[in-house]
Amino acid sequence: MTLLWGLPRMLPTLQKPGPSSVTRMATIEDLYRLQELELALRKCRGDLEDVAARIARDEAVDRSEALSARAERALAVLRGEQTKLDDDVQDTASRIKGLEQRLYSGATAASKDLLALQKEIGFLREKQGGLEERLLTKMEQVEAAEAKSADLSAEHEEAQARWQQELPSLKERQQRLQEQATQVSQERDEAEAALTAAEVKAFRNLESSRGQAIVKIARGMCGGCGMSVPSHEQQLVRTSHQPVRCGSCGRYLYHG
Repeated sequence: MTLLWGLPRMLPTLQKPGPSSVTRMATIEDLYRLQELELALRKCRGDLEDVAARIARDEAVDRSEALSARAERALAVLRGEQTKLDDDVQDTASRIKGLEQRLYSGATAASKDLLALQKEIGFLREKQGGLEERLLTKMEQVEAAEAKSADLSAEHEEAQARWQQELPSLKERQQRLQEQATQVSQERDEAEAALTAAEVKAFRNLESSRGQAIVKIARGMCGGCGMSVPSHEQQLVRTSHQPVRCGSCGRYLYHG
């Protein structure tokens, strides 16, 4: 472990200390505040994106709309199949009627022809029975699909109504988050402006390479890399306001 602000690793400042003034060096509290403000701003902006997405479109509405549309398509297919079966039944019935007229009109006298007509009529009646059975099953399927489609359509309308009722509160929250983001952003800028360019650069380099520049000591270990922090260095972190780095990962250590 080495001291970031000790003589061996003191960061350069924008100006050299003059005879009557010394550049103020950042404390760990200054850096930690900057990090907390940036995390808060990041969360605020993420929440803003979520709210904006919900205002633009609601997931429950989209889901119910997709289910309702799928049910409508399935119902249309079943209705088409029912129509075709109904046409087949009507066509078969019409053919049976025509053959029966020929059979009983006396126009066909030959017994061989009469037998052929009877066989064809019997075949068509059997076919008609199968078609009517299939048509009945299809009608039941259409009825069930209509009920399902109606239920899903009602659920979609309810989801839309709930979303419309929620919109005013979502827009209010969006406004509050925008105001909060503006305020936190201003505070973040002020916190960064209080640091020297070298201090900000060192902080950003750690953020870029480690993901988080400042971590807390937890149970005697660095909250970033998990390595043990010697007791005398823990005491230094507790008592000193000057930034101290973890000897293992190089992050700033904070005792909060």
